[in-house]
Amino acid sequence: MKILYLSDHTPIRNSFIRQDVERISKYHDVYYFGFLSDELKSKHYRTKCLKYPYKSIKSKIFWVLEKKNLVFTWKNRKFSKALSNEIEKINPDIIHCQFIYESAKLIQNYSANCPVIVNVRGYGASHKLQNPKYIKWVKIIAQNKNVFPIFVCEYLRKNLTNHNIKFINKSFVLHTGVDTEFFKRTKWVKNLHPTLIQVSSFDYKKGQEITIKAFCKLIKNSKYNKSKLIFIGSGPNENTCKKLVKELKLSDNVVFRGFCDREEIKRSLNFADIFVHHSITDKNSNQEGIPNSIIEAMSMEMPILSSFHGGITEAVEHKINGLLCLENDVDTYFKNMLEILSWNFLKINREKAIKKFNIKSHINKLINIYNTIA
Repeated sequence: MKILYLSDHTPIRNSFIRQDVERISKYHDVYYFGFLSDELKSKHYRTKCLKYPYKSIKSKIFWVLEKKNLVFTWKNRKFSKALSNEIEKINPDIIHCQFIYESAKLIQNYSANCPVIVNVRGYGASHKLQNPKYIKWVKIIAQNKNVFPIFVCEYLRKNLTNHNIKFINKSFVLHTGVDTEFFKRTKWVKNLHPTLIQVSSFDYKKGQEITIKAFCKLIKNSKYNKSKLIFIGSGPNENTCKKLVKELKLSDNVVFRGFCDREEIKRSLNFADIFVHHSITDKNSNQEGIPNSIIEAMSMEMPILSSFHGGITEAVEHKINGLLCLENDVDTYFKNMLEILSWNFLKINREKAIKKFNIKSHINKLINIYNTIA
């Protein structure tokens, strides 16, 4: 079977995409078209950069109008011709779009005769729902007999249903898979001084500022004044967080490690005690599904300190395998932080990660979906 993946995002920069396409390439002929970056080379599958003309005057005008929720169109005659030519050379059995929002670049520019899968992730099932033109477009493609949605969590499926968006084809919920054999704890002795860790990009919705404020309260307790908070990742909100750490005089307790490869991430998780990830809805109503890093930490048997947000409750049960609080509730988050420091590592978290989120099961389910719709 020939499977064509499409996205602005590259597998090199997005591990949840990379692990899928690399593993699927062991069973099927895989092609990957990137619409933004030419950072695509792979020894596992064939790639092609088909850059969408984002910088054209027309595209810039439409983008301004789209941000004002006035339009939703990605039609482009020149791009359509190039895309059509390349797709017809491959003649794929399935086209798999990594994000429903990005799938407009395909669906508005090419009439596919084969099944088209659209992955429904946080941005396309939260923030974009503010745009009535986008909602209208999703309702139209939902009635397309060739379009099949895969939701990364049940929460996001309900989000679309609440906007009266119903697909005529069967929808699937497929949680992102994690390599549970790789993310495996080898150190079970807790640190003398508690170490909390978050692995994620520095995006406002990742809630690092809330975590820093709650951690500041923890440090004021003499018993925990030598605790460490480690951030792994980079992004637009990083400098804001560094400034906040400096203002709160936490520089001796908070460590910014920047971007790390997965070996470094695994090592850091192995030597930390608690995983934190206070996801919040940003000012543009952008939400998450289930952060991959939470599942990786669960696979490492770590207690999870997080929030009632998006699909997180599909992985973390309050007071069972972690502690949750309402978004932006610094006081309750601090109290939970104080309580969870007394918890030991949790075998039930690893068991849940293996049962519900392991990558082997994820890939098998994805292959079954392909076989069902092809």
